[in-house]
Amino acid sequence: PTLLSEAKQLSTTPPFPFSRLLLESDKTVFNYVACDNEFERDFAQFLNRAEDIIAFAKLPAQFGFSIQYTDSRTNLRHYYPDFVVKRQDGQHWLIETKGREDIEVKLKDEAASYWCKNATHLCKVTWDYLKVPQNEFEKLQPSDFDELRIGLQRA
Repeated sequence: PTLLSEAKQLSTTPPFPFSRLLLESDKTVFNYVACDNEFERDFAQFLNRAEDIIAFAKLPAQFGFSIQYTDSRTNLRHYYPDFVVKRQDGQHWLIETKGREDIEVKLKDEAASYWCKNATHLCKVTWDYLKVPQNEFEKLQPSDFDELRIGLQRA
């Protein structure tokens, strides 16, 4: 793998209007967390409360971050992950909150995991991927990120 461009900071995202669900948080670079649905807002509230999370962001479309993957019909597609998270230990996470799953989800998961592996290698910052299914998240009711991660591994 090679870096195609310089690092892009979330703080360079231009302002954008948003008329859906919002959450105020002092752990995000934006003045609000712009959520597309109730589950994303619930998850953002969890990240805001979790003591082991020092920063997070819901990735807005305006930021332009996507991961290429090959879909089930071998078409090249772009996957737009939901959140980036930074833990107290410096570890970074790419997070996908998932309500309904379709045939493409496994392919997106694989592409995201591969991206994290390459990003860790190239940037010397540890990146990991975590998919958070809505049903499991609601059952677990985690109080911190470790509890969520471990609970999802057991599920």
